[in-house]
Amino acid sequence: MDVLTTYKQFVEHQGLWTSGDKVLLAVSGGPDSVCMVDLTAQSGIEFGISHVNFGLRGDESDGDEAFVRELAKKYGVDVYVTHADTRRYAAMRGISIEMAAREIRYAEFDRIMDKRGYDVTAVAHHRDDAIETFMLNLMRGSGIRGLTGMRVRNGRIVRPMLCFSRAEIEGFLNANYLSYRTDTTNLENDFARNRIRNLVMPVIDGISPSARQSITESIGYLGMAKRIYDDSIANAVKTAVAESGSSVVVSIGGVRRYVEPECLLFEILSRYGFSKVQMREIYRQLDAESGKIFYSNTHRLVKDRTVLIISRIEDVQSLSGRQPVEIYRKTVDFGEVRTRQWRLTFSRMERDEFTPERDPMTVYYDIDKLKFPMTVTGWVSGDSFMPFGGHNRKKLSDLFVDNKLSIADKDRVEILRCNGEILWVIGIRAGNYCRVDANTKQILKISANKS
Repeated sequence: MDVLTTYKQFVEHQGLWTSGDKVLLAVSGGPDSVCMVDLTAQSGIEFGISHVNFGLRGDESDGDEAFVRELAKKYGVDVYVTHADTRRYAAMRGISIEMAAREIRYAEFDRIMDKRGYDVTAVAHHRDDAIETFMLNLMRGSGIRGLTGMRVRNGRIVRPMLCFSRAEIEGFLNANYLSYRTDTTNLENDFARNRIRNLVMPVIDGISPSARQSITESIGYLGMAKRIYDDSIANAVKTAVAESGSSVVVSIGGVRRYVEPECLLFEILSRYGFSKVQMREIYRQLDAESGKIFYSNTHRLVKDRTVLIISRIEDVQSLSGRQPVEIYRKTVDFGEVRTRQWRLTFSRMERDEFTPERDPMTVYYDIDKLKFPMTVTGWVSGDSFMPFGGHNRKKLSDLFVDNKLSIADKDRVEILRCNGEILWVIGIRAGNYCRVDANTKQILKISANKS
């Protein structure tokens, strides 16, 4: 089977695009992307070319750009060239040059597709690239997810050249007298990928001439195994993980019932940005006392008795550190205030209209005793109050224990305060301050509903 037929059949079999699609080709000027351009042109597909000048190799980078512009003219297609200060971008983001170039490149693909109406972007990774990625991920200990090779389709990014080896691509170019650019940095061994390509793979080829084919087949088998693995993990997650408000609650017992509990826990936690070191420590702490806390860049995990509670950091920042909600007398007259958790509704009544309700979501106060503005804040360690009907002050921490509040529940607690005293632990317990008594003439009724 010739190269063009293989290419067309691979695209069709993988469903990378159809005859009516508009395809953006990512072209560096190297042999892989030049081959992709020619095969796509011969396939009769409407396409354009994207090229990013990363400014990393001086005149050589500019030469690549000039070559790609001429290539676009040769095939009579649009070309979109972007210039990037990759080193500056990497420094600003605190990432490697390689990662910076990748981010810039893929952001540019999205921009062009959205603006110019392309359906997909095709990148020219080939079979040997997939093997090198496999070897890199194997050394990094990335698990089964990193050993399944490059995906043929990842959203709007497609890889139509994965059906070819580097040798097959170079053979096609030579047979058709197609020129291309050589990136001299690929010959250097400064990057891990280049050392695998230039030093490791030749040794493996010397051990077994069929090694690359065998590795490619293994990647395929691992891909099939991963689909089984993903299905098993998804079913286990359904039994071990539940949502509670904006938090995720992981049942420690549910994790332990899985055939490989550490593996399941890693899969759950990796979704929330926790590192491998953190995940190992969290697993070791499953039997520890409540209150152990771990942070990723985006989430907080708390060990709370028989569960792990995972919340976004912005959702669990203490309300005491936020701007309090102030409630003025005119606010009460308006009738409603919204806080982070609650919608508070106010209404006045005369003493002779008063019939108290036994409802934890409703409280009553002598309006003439209240000092405005009242405030709604978070709770602070050491807070205490006189509960309604009680005779001694009680710490909020003890109240939370009595009501079996989880650590996540405590984070969400809001307090209605007046003149430095706690009027109401909203939705949990009213305070004795400003209570209605025999001398009360006018009463303020406050009802709470979830905001």
